[in-house]
Amino acid sequence: QATGTSKTVYYRYFHDRRGLQQAMGTWAMGVIRRSLDDAGSPDGPPREALGAMIAAFVDLGVRSPAVYRFCDSVVTEDGAGAFLDDVVDLLCARMRLEGPTERMWARGAVGFVRSCTLDWLADPRSADRAQTDSFTTRLATWLWASRKEVA
Repeated sequence: QATGTSKTVYYRYFHDRRGLQQAMGTWAMGVIRRSLDDAGSPDGPPREALGAMIAAFVDLGVRSPAVYRFCDSVVTEDGAGAFLDDVVDLLCARMRLEGPTERMWARGAVGFVRSCTLDWLADPRSADRAQTDSFTTRLATWLWASRKEVA
């Protein structure tokens, strides 16, 4: 309603709410991919890739909290989180993570960032760029330290 467009118009293009969510999830994934591409080479250091992924994820949430929450709820036909699965795949590729243990770490890392970001969006400090940068760095530091247990 805020856009001045009726649900009928949206559903003409997206069929239903789920179709709109999937399209928005695809868009959000594109934003995260572009942010990672802008942050450095796919062959860059894994720690840099982790920081870039977290920054992209958090920036998307801070810039568009409603869109972030909407995309976060995207699910596939079998109920799996399509958007988050894509982020896990991208993180594994960028950090060159292989095998079930490393994939499990990546899934946990994405879940951790997702949960922390949802909490952060409710914090008034999230409107402050310096505070958000500090938050992003803190998440990256914590997750990088946890890699010692996996490696």
